Amino acid sequence: MKHIRLSLALSMMLMSTIALGSNTPASKLILRLKKIQKKGIMIGHQDAPVYGRTWKWDAGRSDVKEVCGDYPAVMGFDLGKLELGRAENLDGVDFNRMREEIIAQHTRGGIVTLSWHPDNPVTEKTAWDPSGDAVKASLPHGTHRAKMREWTDRVGHFILSLKDKDGQLIPVIFRPFHEMSGGWFWWGNKSCTPEEYQQLYRVLYRHLSGMGCNNIVWAYSPNVGYDDFMKYYPGDQYVDVLGIDIYEFDKDNAKYQQSVKQCLDELTALGKQENKIIAFTETGCQGLPYADWFTQTLWPAIKNYPISYVLFWRNAWDNSKECYMASPGHATEKDFKAFYKMKKTLFVNDIK
Repeated sequence: MKHIRLSLALSMMLMSTIALGSNTPASKLILRLKKIQKKGIMIGHQDAPVYGRTWKWDAGRSDVKEVCGDYPAVMGFDLGKLELGRAENLDGVDFNRMREEIIAQHTRGGIVTLSWHPDNPVTEKTAWDPSGDAVKASLPHGTHRAKMREWTDRVGHFILSLKDKDGQLIPVIFRPFHEMSGGWFWWGNKSCTPEEYQQLYRVLYRHLSGMGCNNIVWAYSPNVGYDDFMKYYPGDQYVDVLGIDIYEFDKDNAKYQQSVKQCLDELTALGKQENKIIAFTETGCQGLPYADWFTQTLWPAIKNYPISYVLFWRNAWDNSKECYMASPGHATEKDFKAFYKMKKTLFVNDIK
């Protein structure tokens, strides 16, 4: 009888744990993403409310909103330089302002995704320095493990500071150590083995989870050109969203469409197989040289796939090449308005 009571007690504790786990900000966002996914594809933009093609740091603005009258459903922000204790990120965005905009996006019913381009912990150069065996140095027993713990603490404290007016944690999609299948980052394929990458991701996951960051929906996103999408996959328990990053840098629309369809075919199959949400986690046509790119190139390539969202990269006021979203006066303005009016393209007012 004593053993039966003990088993019942353990079962009740397990059920309680599962119930708590299913009621976290992250789990609620996952359920919401799955529900919205049945309606259409959310449209996102990196750094949407903090600067645009012809402006910076103004309040209440967004190139997307000024073209179509609505904010993007998804807003992306990057945490690069937060690990160093800086006040501004690698693109000059003040972290206090970023927090305000994340809260504002959540309040209006939108969704937020965070990327992180941490500096190379060994060479102290940017994330784009693949030298120094930085992954190995950042792992447990590595020479720079203490530094990486400190950096992760800073990321965790920022994520835990994202709260609504009732003091509840705001859920975010976090996409760390992305594009690992390329060789340009210190966590990329030229700088570590797949096993080392997987360990790096898992250590980060466990550290932030241990801090109480139950508002993180975890995303994994290789880039186009991978030889095996799952080669660096850290494991089902560490990933909620499967993503892919694909850009058009060479002004070849047909090649871009072929790459998108090929990758999304595989991503769709893997999403079903692994029971994961799938997303187009970064994309864009550099400089937007085609006036009808959104409706005639992008949309035909993605419209038949069950992706949760597509995130266009930033519009930099100080770099004309870094233009990936329509804006007032740009040649794509009319086309993006038509894109906005499509039934399956979802903006903030479509997902409230």
